[in-house]
Amino acid sequence: MLISAFIYLVFANIINHSKGFKNDIKISLLSIGYLWLLIIFSTRSLTVPDTQSYITSYYTPEKGVKFEYLYALMCRIANSHRLSFNTFLLIFEIILFSLWFYISKKNFKNPHIVFLVFLPFMGIYNYGIIIRTGMGLTLCYYALTFLLNNRNLKGYFMYFGIVTVTIFFQQSMAVFYLLPFYALRKYSSKLAIIIVIISIFIPLINIQHLISSALEIFINFFSFKKFLSYTQVRAKFDTSGIYSLTFIKYIIMAFIFIGIRPLITEKKEMYNFFLNIYITGVVLIALTHYITAGNRLAYIFFFFEFALVGLLYEHSTIPRKVVLLGALCLSILNYVNVVSAVPSMLTY
Repeated sequence: MLISAFIYLVFANIINHSKGFKNDIKISLLSIGYLWLLIIFSTRSLTVPDTQSYITSYYTPEKGVKFEYLYALMCRIANSHRLSFNTFLLIFEIILFSLWFYISKKNFKNPHIVFLVFLPFMGIYNYGIIIRTGMGLTLCYYALTFLLNNRNLKGYFMYFGIVTVTIFFQQSMAVFYLLPFYALRKYSSKLAIIIVIISIFIPLINIQHLISSALEIFINFFSFKKFLSYTQVRAKFDTSGIYSLTFIKYIIMAFIFIGIRPLITEKKEMYNFFLNIYITGVVLIALTHYITAGNRLAYIFFFFEFALVGLLYEHSTIPRKVVLLGALCLSILNYVNVVSAVPSMLTY
């Protein structure tokens, strides 16, 4: 079902970017696609990762995983009104989608192309699987764009305030406290390329057990023992274990985004900001992809890949048809990535 929904959304986006169709037809086709996705995500099967944990914690919180306060509070409120888990999930998904489109519409003239890139990996991963992270990242998305447009005391106050709120949905959102201290600066393309090249060779050093041990010490020090399972080394130290399809894809895209940065004509500061975030993800996935929590941590920063594509589409000298074609190819590649990482997505 998810495959057909994705194909339909690709078809609707192609029509949306063509000049031969009326706006009401375009809106209708896209609306059907988004509604379809809402239904799919809110009627997830037990084969989807994390689903059983969410269901158990929703109906019997005393027996389930102890989730963060704000998410647990939403569950308690919904449960007190006798809403089924799927009804709660539908409401949660509507909130997620609405927030994402509201923020994107404030930053992009046409948010549909950026959603086309967002959906196949990060959308499915964060909106269809680990929804707490989805809410945290969406709120951080708003905080980041607000800070970019308000580089003053109010902007920083709002940014750190919103990030603090997101931690009560997903504790790992605490990494966003660090971004303003380095991501707002513009770095030379030469330095960015050097960092990506170094990231390619970092896995060959074979330091996964050292990093895993350091994480265990950190977790034990702060009494976060429930996270100890995330520090386990899970990838084999061989070529296939080191250079996965996902890792290679992000390395290549990092080089592409760096190489075409000079073609950005407007909103250069925003492009540089999201490029720095993307490169942060590259470094993190190189350092920790073989640890259970490694990919999840890196994906937090790859969440914003769609913003780079959207800025290229609307504010670069590259012909829009070329960017649209590239976005379609990237969408297919992202979908292959999520299916290879989570095969159960084929039967979502």
